[in-house]
Amino acid sequence: MKKIQKLEKPTLESLYTYLHESKKESKKERAEYERERAKESAEFKREMREFRESSEESNRKFRESMEESSRKSKESQERIDREMEETWKVVREVSRQLGGIGNSNGDTAEKYFQSAFAKDPRLNGEVYDTVRFNVNPFSKNGKEEAEYDIVMANGKSVAIIEIKYHFEIEKKKIKEVLSKILNKVETFKEFYPEYKNYKFYLGIASLSFRKNIEKILQEEGIAVIKQVGDKVVINSENLKTF
Repeated sequence: MKKIQKLEKPTLESLYTYLHESKKESKKERAEYERERAKESAEFKREMREFRESSEESNRKFRESMEESSRKSKESQERIDREMEETWKVVREVSRQLGGIGNSNGDTAEKYFQSAFAKDPRLNGEVYDTVRFNVNPFSKNGKEEAEYDIVMANGKSVAIIEIKYHFEIEKKKIKEVLSKILNKVETFKEFYPEYKNYKFYLGIASLSFRKNIEKILQEEGIAVIKQVGDKVVINSENLKTF
């Protein structure tokens, strides 16, 4: 279980300093990221052009390039984390052009939102000191009962966050989907009775939402968590306990 250090009560001055420093650091990292991205993009386009224009020699070079890229990725997990977003963009582009490489959009969304809450474990102004990812309770017969993408807890409440790549559910099916998600909350209480007297909050995180779905979720008392630019935006208005 991953422990998150308890946060001291912030002051207006400390928050301003934190946001100012974070913005400076973000701009610096973004500039470095864009430079690296430009270099990788130029190299990728060159390899793809050679691949299309050449025959076996281009194929051989392309395979060697992919194998080398894979080898370097395994050797440097930290580099994978820093370039995670761009890596998946490259994978999706290769898949689109060659039609043979699968992608893992769900994994991309999970890593993005899990990383965000690992850095800032808050929901509706409440700070959580324990954050767990991909929680999988099993029944006595070894059967997996449910999976929880993000579970945050403190001394009085639990926040369960479901992650979707694109929450593109049709409006007529939203009730059915929400029912399944709410059932997972009840399952969690059954497997972890130590939290039975806690307040439970629910959020759905997605890189994008189908039109009008956000409003429905808010009416149901569920937090809407999404990516806007390079930030995570949380709308927890009308948040209910479950």
